[in-house]
Amino acid sequence: MNGLELCSVEADIDKACLVVSVGISTRYVYATYKRTLATTQEAEAWEAAKKSCGGLHFLAIQENLDSDDCVGFWFLLDLPPPPV
Repeated sequence: MNGLELCSVEADIDKACLVVSVGISTRYVYATYKRTLATTQEAEAWEAAKKSCGGLHFLAIQENLDSDDCVGFWFLLDLPPPPV
């Protein structure tokens, strides 16, 4: 994550993964998850919540699962691509 200018994070429900956008044309698969009814519903709910607040979302990175501290934090905003 060091050195990347994150733009947004989205759940790709068809591929069961999280995708990070780091610029106008660069995207990476950030993580995959096991496709179940529960994970699909959670991904759909997260995307719906993100849409309902105008695309505002955040990414917080913890050093480990037991940590209460964040070692990285980004406020992100989905924006439509600029017209060409």
